[in-house]
Amino acid sequence: MKVKIMVVVLLLFTIVGCSSEGSLSKTNDTIKKYMDSVEVPVIKGLEIKEVLLNLDKETKEGLRNTIIITYTDEKGKLIENVETDSSVSVLYGPYDGEKVLTLSISKVEVEHANDLQSKNINNLELSYTQVQDNLLMYTRHNGLSYSYEGRITNKYTEDQHFEMFTQAVASK
Repeated sequence: MKVKIMVVVLLLFTIVGCSSEGSLSKTNDTIKKYMDSVEVPVIKGLEIKEVLLNLDKETKEGLRNTIIITYTDEKGKLIENVETDSSVSVLYGPYDGEKVLTLSISKVEVEHANDLQSKNINNLELSYTQVQDNLLMYTRHNGLSYSYEGRITNKYTEDQHFEMFTQAVASK
């Protein structure tokens, strides 16, 4: 009897795990329709809370299309009936969970108003600044702009944020 229950539980975990991966796979397929070389980066130890697509309605080429990915360390239940701006589409989620970081990816070069510091990690030239307990970072890699915003806490230090950002950028 215990063996049968264990088999059923394992099958349920497998089905749930596959459906989540399948959903993210479908999300990546949708993203490729708007930005052919972009996929949702995997960041070790974090889960995807939501993926949004901000559509460029100003240019035919969609140069300003932006993928916005929010990561959490504990993904909760799916939030139903989310309202967004008409130019924003929800591609994945949103799920309950505290935001650890937000990563934005687009083709257009981003302009920053603040004076930024520079740091080179693994041959990535990063521009960054800290505003209160938020770390803001930017880099260009393989023709794409990556912008990052993460809150510095005891659990997620400045160094860990640099590591997560470079991991996300280098994953593609």
